[in-house]
Amino acid sequence: MTSHPRVLTTVLALALLAGCTAEESPPAPPMPQVDHSIVDDYLETYFRTFPTRATAAGRHEYDGELEDLGQEARLAWIDYNRRVLERIEPALHAGRAERELRLDLELLWRQVQRQLMDHESLRVPRRNPLYWTGILGNATIFLLVRDDLPLEERLTRAAERAVLIPRLAAQAEEALTGSEEHIASELCQMAARQAQGTAVFYRGGFAEAAGDDSALRQRMTEAGASAADALEGLGVFLDGLCERAAGSPRLKHLYEYRFRIVTGIEDRVDLVLDRAEAALILKRGEVAEYGRSVWGEIFPGEAAPDDDVELVARLFQRIGEDGAETIEEYVADFKDLTERSVQFVRDHDLVTLPEPLTLIIDRSPSYFVGASVGGVYPAGPYALADAKTLLFAPTPPESAPPETKRAFFRDFNHHFNVMIVPHEIIPGHYLQLKYAASHPHKLRAIFGDGVYIEGWGTFSERLMLDQGWGTPLARIAHLKKQLENIARTIVDIRVHTRGMTRDEVIEFLQEEALQDAQFAGNMWRRAITSSPQLTSYHLGYAQVQGLFEDVREARGEAFTVKEFMDGMMEMGPVPVRHYRERMLGWSGP
Repeated sequence: MTSHPRVLTTVLALALLAGCTAEESPPAPPMPQVDHSIVDDYLETYFRTFPTRATAAGRHEYDGELEDLGQEARLAWIDYNRRVLERIEPALHAGRAERELRLDLELLWRQVQRQLMDHESLRVPRRNPLYWTGILGNATIFLLVRDDLPLEERLTRAAERAVLIPRLAAQAEEALTGSEEHIASELCQMAARQAQGTAVFYRGGFAEAAGDDSALRQRMTEAGASAADALEGLGVFLDGLCERAAGSPRLKHLYEYRFRIVTGIEDRVDLVLDRAEAALILKRGEVAEYGRSVWGEIFPGEAAPDDDVELVARLFQRIGEDGAETIEEYVADFKDLTERSVQFVRDHDLVTLPEPLTLIIDRSPSYFVGASVGGVYPAGPYALADAKTLLFAPTPPESAPPETKRAFFRDFNHHFNVMIVPHEIIPGHYLQLKYAASHPHKLRAIFGDGVYIEGWGTFSERLMLDQGWGTPLARIAHLKKQLENIARTIVDIRVHTRGMTRDEVIEFLQEEALQDAQFAGNMWRRAITSSPQLTSYHLGYAQVQGLFEDVREARGEAFTVKEFMDGMMEMGPVPVRHYRERMLGWSGP
């Protein structure tokens, strides 16, 4: 169980404990009043500073602009966040803000602390090339795929933004120069590949979005060529930087604090690790027990192995045997499962679905050459109510060799899709994002609590299976993913605080979490690039599932799944403990 986030450092002077009376103490200065203007001001400043994130949120006044992150701008951003922190800490500490504002201020406090940690303690713009290639890689994608503005207008703005890419690439080189001793070679190599892949997109695919509009196509071709030149140059610079890079990707002593401000969980990291290690043992037992109970149904006439590890390995192998053979078949399966899941939710009256659903599922556009293939592009909290959420099903590129495609369809098999559709779409992330986007407190959709978000997605998998969705093989796929989620927490903490190596990660995941080698390598990359986000799946599931069980017990015969599910949408993506307070009147220790 988690306790309240440590939102403040105690600053009260304990005058009475020192023997002073109220009459002897000087009058306290008036506490500064805080209202919603601080939230609104932060969002406006954030969007001006990061125009690509404004576009992603559905704001279009900055579409033709691109981040300007030279040293002066970065220092100004640090100073602004310091001043915001000075305003919100007293209000949070004194409890002077009304409840809804306090929820916003808590999330804002964590956002500000993340920004200050990234820019002051970790010095991310100077030490992590992925900071720059991440922005550059996503600079125009939302403008290309969204349909919330006329096509010509969107592509014109995309061309305007692409023209500015050389400036941002130059700022990246300037910021990273001279920081070799602090830059991790692995992160540098990833960034170099990102820069090169994005360059391929701008040179080869960017203008294809214009279709038959020759004038617009010419403009995008010129803008794309300029962007590609700069990105190729950045890639060459990063390749050279990689050879000299001598830093470490590990957070080490900074991990504990970052874990707290990102997750909102105050428990000591060593306790979180101990609990996760115990949970992994229990989950392996659950997988084996369930596997034995359905073995005869899955393998009729075949005796189950006596050894649990052998049994689980055979079951995990079996779920990978029912995969698509082509990308078209894979996408069709995903679409069909989505339609069926929506009908299942309606038939079982599990949650109130927002209408219209405005969800489009397809494969990535053909012009995404060199770019990532697959992803979710939500409408954003500032978009119109009927704006589309796009889900491009993850697929291997057409140019991938046959074995790569077979491996992909083995991992993203039919039973995996049965399990993951409720996580990603309904009643999982799509539903949660849709409700968050329509919530009047927009900050929660922009800086939502990641533990709630991933916990909700993982809880949605289990809920649907418990309600009768899917076959035993889909539940096996879910249990495999739960082993993965627990292992993510263990790996993330061990990598950053215990010096766990890549080889040790792979061995642990194969031997203890019963995952395959390719997946293990991917987890290593996730651990060194997105920590501590990896912990949010297991920790979030424990919180949401625990609350579900407690509410069901407390309400007895009056409990309904729909009332719980709808209730979990009411405040948006805020920490689960606030839903616990609302549903059970629990305030914690």
